[in-house]
Amino acid sequence: MKKTMIPLLAAFVLGWNAEAQEIVNPAEAAFLENGFVRIGEFQSSSRNNVGAASFIFPKEDKLVTGLHSSVGTDQFPGGLKAVNSLYNALNYNLVSYGWRGRGRGFHSIEIGAKVNYGASVPREIFQIIKTGTSQSPYDLSSLRAFGNVYGEIAYAYSFPFGEHFSLGGRVKLLVGLNSLDIIARKFDVTTTMDQYKLDFDTDIDMTNFFRKAWVDGEGHIDYTSYVGKGKFGMPTGAGLAMDLGFVWKPFRGFSLSASVNDLGGILWYYGNSGYSSGSYAFDGLRGLSMDELNEKGLMERVNGLKDEVLGAIMPKVREKSLKLKYIPLSASLKTSYAMPFWERLSAEASCLYTGYRFCLPYWEARGGLALDFPGVAHLGVNAGSGACGFVYSVNGSVNIQSFKLYASFENGIGGVIPYEGIPLQANNNCLLIGLAYLLK
Repeated sequence: MKKTMIPLLAAFVLGWNAEAQEIVNPAEAAFLENGFVRIGEFQSSSRNNVGAASFIFPKEDKLVTGLHSSVGTDQFPGGLKAVNSLYNALNYNLVSYGWRGRGRGFHSIEIGAKVNYGASVPREIFQIIKTGTSQSPYDLSSLRAFGNVYGEIAYAYSFPFGEHFSLGGRVKLLVGLNSLDIIARKFDVTTTMDQYKLDFDTDIDMTNFFRKAWVDGEGHIDYTSYVGKGKFGMPTGAGLAMDLGFVWKPFRGFSLSASVNDLGGILWYYGNSGYSSGSYAFDGLRGLSMDELNEKGLMERVNGLKDEVLGAIMPKVREKSLKLKYIPLSASLKTSYAMPFWERLSAEASCLYTGYRFCLPYWEARGGLALDFPGVAHLGVNAGSGACGFVYSVNGSVNIQSFKLYASFENGIGGVIPYEGIPLQANNNCLLIGLAYLLK
């Protein structure tokens, strides 16, 4: 499991019966009483550091965009982040099996698949749209788009040292399937009253396990067209990652744990790799009349400008590109204390840091309560603040004979656009559902 939702989940419900659910800290398994088989665990997560409210504003009895004349530059694009990021992940755990060995150690094997994708956009792009040539030049080098699909096979082992301390580690074999990576190492825009000038140096790396992009006679890649047959079903990348952690329980009812997860990356073979660099000048929207603002002519001019820019930065093919890309690294610190007057009730606190190579880092701190009836049910709630502002989570599980059904929902405050699901504020939204069979 990955990295956005799962570290949070484990951090906030440390006092629960952890059997058979995802254990982000491998050292926690050393204290499990039973083995487990986990089947078909699914999670989705979405994280953004800016919401729709930074682009849409109330005006009397209607809403207007940030381009409206009534919206000042302090609101738009002034209300945006310097780099505006979106990250999404879908994780599916096909099967996990955990068992206690002949000694005191606990083993587990996990097989799953992961999808993550997102983008980062600099504020300067919206500054150009809003104010035009007033603050030239613009640095757009933080432009980035990415997407990855890969499988994961993991083996974990944890061992208790006495009754109060445990260490654990997890080794993961990463099998790359598909990857897209668009990076602008340099993308400067200089504007005058007469023209726009681009100075750019970008990489577009894509691997697709069954198709090859079409290349024209001049060596330019057309990523929208594919020709020929590729190596269907063959991996396009391989890598390794590791998790490390400890749990310390110095006295009854209290625990402190920490973990570092996903130390590693994937070496991708980019069969469709290209680069684009140089300079280009064009007229842009110069000469646009006021009448065109209310007619379809505006979109025709914008589309023409888009085609002109894309034609200028058309990538050239780069053969046999091997690149190592790191997966997001996370670190967590967690503590839990069972109330002396009723040990089923625990107070918890946690902090988390996740460093992305492709987006802004995420951090947070939380506190919460957990109510646990071992072997029957669990309920936890928590709240906190971090890089996405205020966030809360509700999680629970129920045992039915030897089966355990568990779920968790996490969100921020601020609402979404009706029927669209687009967050109005910076937000961290996660959902987890899973089913496990507990071994006796």
